[in-house]
Order: sequence, then C-alpha cells, then structure tokens
Amino acid sequence: MTIKPVRTYTTPAYPTYQESKQDAHLLERLPRRWGKTLAPLLGTGILIQIVGTGCNSNDAQGKGVKITAVEPLGQKPKNVADAVRAIPVTRVAPILEDALANDGKGSFGCMAVSAPVFLSENEAMDLIRAELEKAGLALQPGVSVDGLQVPTTSEKIREEKKKKIENAMKKSRDVYKETWDKLHIANLVEGSYTFDLGTEDKSVVVKFFRTEDYDQWRDNHLFGKWSVESFNLSWLASHASDAFKARTNGNPVVIGLFFDPLTYPKSSKEKWQEIRKRMAEQKEREGRENWTEYMAYEKQVEAATKVIAHEKLRRQVLHFVEYLKKEGVVQ
Repeated sequence: MTIKPVRTYTTPAYPTYQESKQDAHLLERLPRRWGKTLAPLLGTGILIQIVGTGCNSNDAQGKGVKITAVEPLGQKPKNVADAVRAIPVTRVAPILEDALANDGKGSFGCMAVSAPVFLSENEAMDLIRAELEKAGLALQPGVSVDGLQVPTTSEKIREEKKKKIENAMKKSRDVYKETWDKLHIANLVEGSYTFDLGTEDKSVVVKFFRTEDYDQWRDNHLFGKWSVESFNLSWLASHASDAFKARTNGNPVVIGLFFDPLTYPKSSKEKWQEIRKRMAEQKEREGRENWTEYMAYEKQVEAATKVIAHEKLRRQVLHFVEYLKKEGVVQ
C-alpha cells in the first residue's frame, strides 16, 4: 500500500464542541442506531470505549462498557452527568417579542370606560388548533404534564399573606406598595398542570392564557373583588414560562404559551359625535332616544376589533410553529 498525502479536505458536517455547547439540540439529530446512550455524549468530548467480548447482548445491557472522558485541549474536564443534562427535558418556546411588548394589557369596570375586546375561549382554541394542525400536529384537549411549578391556592398561605399586607398598611405607603407587589404573585409548588391542547404522547402542549388565568397566577383576590379589574397577560406568559422551564425530570415536552391580545377598539370620535347628535335631535322632537344606530355602530367596531385580535393571536401561534420547525418537531 502506498501512502499518499491528502490534497483536499472537506469540512466535517458534524457539530463541533463549541457548536454543541451553544445548541445542545444538535445532538438530538443523530442516527437512531447510535442509541439513546451515545447520542447525548457526542460532541462534548466524551469518548465511549467498548471493551470486553464485542457487540453481543451483554454489551447491550451495559456489561463490559467502560466510559472514559476525553476533553479537547484547553477545556476543563466534564463528567458524563453534565453532558446528559445538556439536553433540557422541558423546552418552553420563546414568546413573540412584539406581543410581549404591545399586547395583553387592559382594564375594565369602574372608570375604565374604554375596555379592550376579549377573545372567547372557543374562538381562540379554534384558531390555535387550526394553525397547529396545518403544521402537522394532531391535538387533543386537556393534556396534563407532571413535575411543573404551578400556582397554589392554599388558604393557609393566603391568610399569612393577608396578615403581612395588613401590617405593611400600618407603616408607610411605600412599604405597603412594595409588600403588596411582592405578595400579590401566587406561590408556586411542584405539581401537574393541564394544558388546553396537546399531542397524545404529551410531547407538545400549548396553553392560551385568559383573564381567569391571570387571577390564578397573580392571586388577585387576596382581599376579594374590586370594582375595576386590571390585567397584564404578557407578564403572566413570561412568568409562567420561567416557572415551567424549571422542570428537569420526566418525559421530554415542548411547551407553547399564548395569551389574549386584549385589543382596543379603533372607533371614530367623529362618528360617535354624529350619532349622539342625531339621538339628541330625536329626543328633542319625540321626547325619547333611539339607541339602534348607536348599538349597531358599537357592534361594527367590535367585529372589526375581533379581526385584529385574531390576527395578533395567529402571529403568536405561527411564531411557535417556526420554533417547532427549527427544533425538528415538525417539517
């Protein structure tokens, strides 16, 4: 055999050590025959050295297998457990930044006369299901995932909070506000959380946050109901995302979080004034007001606002679909 020097060299297609550190999910896209044991360890400098009688059934059971960690030059030693933990059990998809910055905030009741338009649960679920099914996901309602950080409604904890807030009231306004803001967020405990939709194998689940969820996570009723209700669903989605990311045990799952945009109507002030003027003239002539035109215009504005709200929610869902494609969950 004649040894000849290599004149050309093709850059390897497999991920480098640095690339695998930045994106651990690269390691999930390996041939199935490599097995669940080897896949998480490749690309991190871990060498699996097989010794013993060869590739027989005993080796498949882990007998005669020696694991040796070989690190690239200049790298600090890593153990096998660290390499395995590089792939997260729970992946929470990033939420659309534009939605977090501009949507999901609103109030109604009392002096909040310009209230946003709320999406019903049914119309939101229909939209979400339709877009995800287009992407190839078969979904079913009410899918639960264990091991997540979820809000607790413990009355004991609630009473302790009330006492602390009442004591803060006796001090100063600043102390009261700081205490209220801190304790107003519901305590979290490890438990099961039921998502609106999910795949049968629970590998992908999604949740649409509404005002009812805000009350639960924000613990809004420490002192009962108020005459005005305020909501910040973008905060809720971010808060829940951070809580769910803490899950490190259990079956792998990808979580998508959406929220009601709480879209404000774009009505014409001039149009309202015209209608009110005609109503006043009618009252002067006939001694009564006819609200038919007023109510018709109000329904027209609400319908137009719903169209905008649907599109805002659709953009959230499509952002999640792009994440699923990037992760290789759907094509």
